[in-house]
Amino acid sequence: MKTESFVQTFAATLKESLGLCVALILLASMRTTHAAAATELLEKGIYTEETKGELKAAVQIYQEIVDDPGADRSLVAQAQLRLGLCQLKLGNKPQAITALDRLTQAFPDKDKLLAIVEQQMPQVLDEIVQQIERNYIQEVDRGELIETAIHAIVGKLDSWGGFLRTNDMEFFSTNEFKDLNVHIEQKVAGIGAVLKADAGDVLVQKPLPGSPAFDGGVRAGDRIVTIDGTALPSNQLATAVQLLRGPVGTAVTIGVKRAGSEEVHEINLVRSTIRLPSVLGERLKPDNTWDFMLDDQKKIGYLRLSYIGKQSAEEVRSALDDLKARGMKALILDLRNAPGGILDGAVAISDLFVESGRIVTVKSRKEETVYEARPEDTFSGFPLTLLVNQKTASAAEIIAACLQDHQRAVVVGERTFGQGIVRSLFQLKSGVGAVKLPVAAFYRPSGRSVNRFPDSKDSDDWGVSPDAGYEIALTDEELKQYEQDRAARDTLSSETTPKTEFHDRQLQKALECVQAQLANK
Repeated sequence: MKTESFVQTFAATLKESLGLCVALILLASMRTTHAAAATELLEKGIYTEETKGELKAAVQIYQEIVDDPGADRSLVAQAQLRLGLCQLKLGNKPQAITALDRLTQAFPDKDKLLAIVEQQMPQVLDEIVQQIERNYIQEVDRGELIETAIHAIVGKLDSWGGFLRTNDMEFFSTNEFKDLNVHIEQKVAGIGAVLKADAGDVLVQKPLPGSPAFDGGVRAGDRIVTIDGTALPSNQLATAVQLLRGPVGTAVTIGVKRAGSEEVHEINLVRSTIRLPSVLGERLKPDNTWDFMLDDQKKIGYLRLSYIGKQSAEEVRSALDDLKARGMKALILDLRNAPGGILDGAVAISDLFVESGRIVTVKSRKEETVYEARPEDTFSGFPLTLLVNQKTASAAEIIAACLQDHQRAVVVGERTFGQGIVRSLFQLKSGVGAVKLPVAAFYRPSGRSVNRFPDSKDSDDWGVSPDAGYEIALTDEELKQYEQDRAARDTLSSETTPKTEFHDRQLQKALECVQAQLANK
C-alpha cells in the first residue's frame, strides 16, 4: 500500500488515520548506530517537546537533525517522525502530512524502517488517539478508536498474499468475545430465552426447553418491555441480554406484552445454568425435547448439528445411544447451515462414525498434526447420509470430508462453503477483546484441501461436493424458505408448533438414499 494513500486519508477519516499508524507498525528493521552530536540533539528535542512542552522549539531541533547530511539515518528517521507528530500537535496538518510523507520517501526500503521507530509506536498511537479525541469534528470514544485500530491491522493482514477471504480473520470486542465463548462452552447463566431485535423491540424468539423462561411461561413472540420494573429502551437488545444474564440462583422479573394485547404480564424467574444444545432433531416431542427418530416405522434417525461446541460430540453420542436403543437402522446427519466450531469437536464427531484411518491433517506454519480414528465406541453397521449446503463450513466440512473420503456416508445436497482453515482465539492482554487468527490449514483424508481461496473459480476443487447423482441445489428463494420453515418449527412454545408448506427437496433426496441402501441390505 502506498504511503501517499495513507497520508491523504489520514487527514480525511478516523479509521484511516489509525491506518497510517498501522502502516508504520508493519514496516521492518535496520541497525541503529548513533552519532554523538545528532544523538544529543535528539535527546534535547525530546526533552523540549515532552518535558518543557515547547513544540515550536522542538520542531526546529528535529528539523536541524533532518537537514544534517552527516547525521545517522536512524536518528534522521526518528527526528522526522517526531517532527511530523509535533506539527500534528500544533494543528499544522499540511506540515504534519508533508513530514510523515518525507519519512517514507527518505526510507523507500520499508523493510529497514521499523526498528528505528518501533519503540516510539506506542507513543505514536497514543498521540494520534489523543489528537483525535481533542480535535476530531465529532466526539469519539477512546475504546472505539482502539477497536478501529485493531480492525485496521486485521484488514491489512487480511489482504496479504491472496490466501484469506474477508472475515477469515476477525476482531471481537469484549462483549462479542463473551458471546462467542458462550457458544463454545455451550452454557450460560440466565433465564434461557433466545432473543432478537424486532422493529425496535426485544422479542423472545424461543425459550429453551427446561429453562426458567420456558417453565415460567415465557412464550415465543413475547415482547420484553421491562426488566426488574425498569422500562427497556428501544433498540437495546444487547442491554436486555446483559440484564437477563447473571449469577445462578438470583431472581429477575420481566414484563412482557403478547400479540394483540397492550397488557404487561410480569413473570418472576430465577436464573440458572442454561445448557445450549447444538444437536437438534426434525421435530419436538410433547415434552419439548427433540425426537431424533425421523421415521419410526422404517427406523430412520435424524440428527441436525447447528454448530460444533465442546459438548457437541457427547450430544451426538447420547442421541445415537437413544436411537440405537430404539432400533435405528439408518441415519441422516444434517450439516446444512452449520457454520463450524471447534476442531476437537469435529474430530470427535467424525471418530464416532469411522473405525480407523485418518480423520484430518492440520498444517500450521511450523508443524503438521494428523488426527486418526480409534476403533473404540464406533457407531457402525448402518447406512449413513450427510446433508450439506453452501453454508456448511469449517469444522462441519471436516466431518463431511472425513466421512465421504472413508465412504462411510453418502453426501447429499450442494457444495459446501470451502473454509479449510483453522482459526484460534487470542485474548488481548489489554482487555479490549480478542482476535481470531488463521493459524493452520486442514486437509481431508485424501490429502486435498477444502479451502476456497479469494481467486478460486467454480471449476476449481474446493469444499465438499455431493456424491454423483445426489446434487440437489436450492435456489436462493428456496434457501430462504428453508431457513424460515426451520426457524418456525424450531420455535418452542406452549402452543402447537406451526405448520409450514415448504417442501425440503434435499431432505427428501437423503431419505430416498437411505431407503435405497436399506432395501439393498
